[in-house]
Amino acid sequence: MLRGHSPGCFVFAFEGDQDKAVYFQWIRRIRPDLVYEPFPCDGKKQVFLFREMLDRDLGDLSSRVYFFIDRDFDDFAGYPERENTFMTEHYSVENYLVSADVLEELLKDEFHCHAEPKLRAELMALFEARFSDFLQVTKELNKRLFIARRMKYRLEKNLPDGINQLATVHPKQVAPTASSPEAIVIFGEVPSKEEEEQLTEEFSKLDPATRYRGKFNLLFFMKWLDLLCSERRDAASELFASLERPRAVNIQSISLGMLASKAGLPRGLSEFIAAVQ
Repeated sequence: MLRGHSPGCFVFAFEGDQDKAVYFQWIRRIRPDLVYEPFPCDGKKQVFLFREMLDRDLGDLSSRVYFFIDRDFDDFAGYPERENTFMTEHYSVENYLVSADVLEELLKDEFHCHAEPKLRAELMALFEARFSDFLQVTKELNKRLFIARRMKYRLEKNLPDGINQLATVHPKQVAPTASSPEAIVIFGEVPSKEEEEQLTEEFSKLDPATRYRGKFNLLFFMKWLDLLCSERRDAASELFASLERPRAVNIQSISLGMLASKAGLPRGLSEFIAAVQ
């Protein structure tokens, strides 16, 4: 139907709806004049199945179609690499959105901490400390997910989609929940001792901030930002005590698109988009 209405348009296939807003910001920075139709596929596997379906078509439907996937813990998941398929270097697009650099831009604009470099530096240091705590708290969760993905185990329940299932977050403290990693990331099979040792060694080499599950990191970031919004509105806030007056900041205004507009581009994306033709 899309090709029938716009036969010459570029089609960019993404894993999901949230990717649209993120890549829109990034692509607009690289090629502001590039017009394309986003096509969410409801998952990484579905992106590859869509690509395979187009490969089988004899009507050249795959022409001018490009694919975007997250690296996750399984890279191309056994599917062949192609020039028309971009994969993030980090675990997922969300990992690029969670950083002290993004926070500083939010502090300048949304939190009205302009002309306050000392305060921003203090808040960025506080964020980095709490983010480090969160990554430590969720280390075993990520390790179990890494083992499951690498061993191709089926998860017996959905992964958490709320921060309270992962950790208890306060502006100055992050603590684990009562649930064990085994109760959160559940799979029935058990790797051999040799397999577990090898996978544990591989996992230990990953950079937590960029290679742990990005959706977990984003849940933490949005919760921490929400708490920061409350602090900014509070006239008695300790974190913003150096500022003259409180300001209203709404967490609902901080969207994925806004975060992406302040985040660095994934390595290789500029070259990939430049080659679209």
